[in-house]
Amino acid sequence: MKNSLNILKKLPIAVIAILMVSIPAFTDNNYIISTLVYCFVFASLAIAWNLIGGYGEQVSWCNASFVAIGAYTGMIMYKMLGISPFIAILVGTGLAFIAATLIGYGTFRLRGIYFSIATIAFGEIVRISLQFWQGLTGGAAGYYVTYTGQNFSALMFKNDVPFYYILLALLVIVILIASWFERSKIGHYLSAIKGDEDAAISLGIDSFKIKLTTFQLSAVISAAVGTFFGFFIGFIDPGTVSSLNLSVKIVVIAIIGGVGTIWGPVLGSFVINILAEGLNSMFGDVGGLSLAVYGFLLIVIVIFKPAGLISLFPKWGNNSKSARKSDDESTQNEVLP
Repeated sequence: MKNSLNILKKLPIAVIAILMVSIPAFTDNNYIISTLVYCFVFASLAIAWNLIGGYGEQVSWCNASFVAIGAYTGMIMYKMLGISPFIAILVGTGLAFIAATLIGYGTFRLRGIYFSIATIAFGEIVRISLQFWQGLTGGAAGYYVTYTGQNFSALMFKNDVPFYYILLALLVIVILIASWFERSKIGHYLSAIKGDEDAAISLGIDSFKIKLTTFQLSAVISAAVGTFFGFFIGFIDPGTVSSLNLSVKIVVIAIIGGVGTIWGPVLGSFVINILAEGLNSMFGDVGGLSLAVYGFLLIVIVIFKPAGLISLFPKWGNNSKSARKSDDESTQNEVLP
């Protein structure tokens, strides 16, 4: 009986997965495909932010900088050295890991808003640096890689269908990582720190180490997604991949979908991106309409659905919370001396 109930609970996810895999077979409209790719990209980025911002309530405003690190590293290494982005991604994620370590090491030992302030400062440093180093990054004019024919190892394709499957597979991997994270000791400890940091420390939890590790994981995922995102759009500049606006969009997507859950950021990404594309196609002459929609949705969600849109689907929204709650007692026993 329990097995049957578990199968029924997982059935909607299986149906959605089959639908996502099948969509390119039923349409040759590249606009639809590219819109869904954007949904996959921002769902992955919102999940990455959610690890530290949702589960840990440590609000980062520099995740776009990690995206930029991954994107620029991948494109520069390919254009200058001929190195495949599948190899360059290791360098980009390594640089993001180092950057997250430097930020977190100096701020997670403190309480309050110091971490958020530091992330804003780091984001501006990255953006200004990208504009200043024109010989390496192209400066404000941006950076691009010339299309030389279809080449999988260089992430160059005639249409966006290959990117569709690559970014969909990456989203699945990110979801699996997030699922593992919230069931791991780190996830449980971070939940305890979020609830009461002083009490968690008194139980023997190393608050600094847990928050730093989570932030490093968030940065690495963001940089990995950024590498593929850079080759997908084909042209990057500081205003596209390292702006505060991009960081804000990532945060807003997570909040609208539902922070502290696995599926909330995914739902938020699809709602925001599809709605934004629909509004742009209908009211393209109205500048700033997408930002107005973000603001309006954020106000409505905060007032009427503070837990996010995922709260409309209680089983999906509560799965992660109930899983963590069921393990609270065992976690407490592990950290008690």
